[in-house]
Amino acid sequence: MSDLYTDYLNEHVALAPFYSAWPRSLFDQPLIEQAWDPSLVDALRTYQERLGAPKRLDGNEAVIITGQQPGLFTGPLYTIYKAITAIRIAEDLARLHGTPCIPIFWVGGEDHDFEEAREAFVLSKNHEPISYRYTPEADVQGLPMYRVPLEPSLHAMIDAMTDNVPGSEMREPVRAVLHETLGASDSLSDWTARLLAHLFRDTPLLVFSPHLTEARRCALPVMEQAIAEPLAGTRLLNEAGTKLGALGYDAQVVKGAEDCTFFLEVDCQRRKVTYDGMSFHIGETDLRYSVDELLAILKTAPERFSPNVALRCVVQQHLFPVAAYVAGPGEIAYWGQLRGFFAHYEQPMPVVYPRARCVLSSIKLNKLMRKLGLELSDLSRDQESVLEKALVSGSRGAVLDRFHTYRSQIESTLGSMEREMNAGTATTSLRERVVQELDRCERALLRADEAVLEATRGQVLRVCHALAPWRRPQERVYTVFSYLFEHGAELIAHLTREMDVTSFTLNEIEL
Repeated sequence: MSDLYTDYLNEHVALAPFYSAWPRSLFDQPLIEQAWDPSLVDALRTYQERLGAPKRLDGNEAVIITGQQPGLFTGPLYTIYKAITAIRIAEDLARLHGTPCIPIFWVGGEDHDFEEAREAFVLSKNHEPISYRYTPEADVQGLPMYRVPLEPSLHAMIDAMTDNVPGSEMREPVRAVLHETLGASDSLSDWTARLLAHLFRDTPLLVFSPHLTEARRCALPVMEQAIAEPLAGTRLLNEAGTKLGALGYDAQVVKGAEDCTFFLEVDCQRRKVTYDGMSFHIGETDLRYSVDELLAILKTAPERFSPNVALRCVVQQHLFPVAAYVAGPGEIAYWGQLRGFFAHYEQPMPVVYPRARCVLSSIKLNKLMRKLGLELSDLSRDQESVLEKALVSGSRGAVLDRFHTYRSQIESTLGSMEREMNAGTATTSLRERVVQELDRCERALLRADEAVLEATRGQVLRVCHALAPWRRPQERVYTVFSYLFEHGAELIAHLTREMDVTSFTLNEIEL
């Protein structure tokens, strides 16, 4: 299938009908100042104070918004990069247009995918990935993250992680922040929000949680429409997915014909809702409701309703005057299915702006990469291939030099034979077999010195673990706390200064 993310960055004309505008056009559009709901403004001010990071908020600013579901220790690094991108873009737009613009981070506490949220990875002192996995004694199956409790085992996890990662004089202050915020939090979502508020306390970033009472109340008109027209959104999503499929792109959101675009909490668990044309059925229960009955429940208990991934995008636009949503590659793909969805709810679709991508390195790691003759792109290959390139780059022995001389002579002779002899494919086949054997011989020579082989293997593993663990982008694996114990709060300020959020290329930042 085609790579929608790359084509979107390259402004592929076939994708134009699926988005409101291309990312770079964001800077050409004037920002619109629009009054927010006063009760929501007050609630947000109070919420920032409760999180320990009060912020100025007038309540008429344009908004650059991003978000992520809660995650243990804030989840992978890309969560931090989303926030930084929103901060930088909001600052640039405010300066460019002379219009107030504020960044908001939407902590998706309504999400109930605990499996994805429960695990965090750090890089150990021994240069190996370590997993920390939260296993509460309480049954959290189906609970939205704002209901997932925090148990004492997390304090022990903090201490274990603190002691296992590289650190500096910043180790103890960071440990203290983790214990303090954990003790003040009442759920996994709340802890994520408090950590983000602390990390970005010196920036204008607002942290938002959609389960706030005033947010639920302000979102009522959108939820009412979703209930009154229960399958319209699903149809629009699937139609857009089909159109993208015809262009060679995978649809990211595929819904069943009876799936609704919202969830209902029953006994604190977040349940899927379907509609058969006559009544709503609440997943994994015997409950059924008519449209009027569900609207009545919404009126008296709006806190029980939450949007799905698509409807959430409309809700955030309803709550805030959003100029752009900062999205990762997967999100950019599913936003391509939402233009008709926004039109149905009579909401303007914001610009979908790619989050910054980044890899964090160090002077030592960069020096080792140069010694091994490796580029970042090499680290996505299997480790044996990376090892072989490193061995070739580091091979300077007399035996290998003589082998390369002989090899060059052999390949030259075989090339002459292929050109001059009238033997059909026989000489071509001979040359290919000989080249394969020469490759095998060279690999054997490269591995002949066991000491060099093992030393190089260890160095390759070190750079792979640090920069591309399990051949995955670093930003999708390690939590920011893997680096905060060594670099402290200045890390966030450094990344915010150094990250280029306008080029859409991979940022390589040396710490």
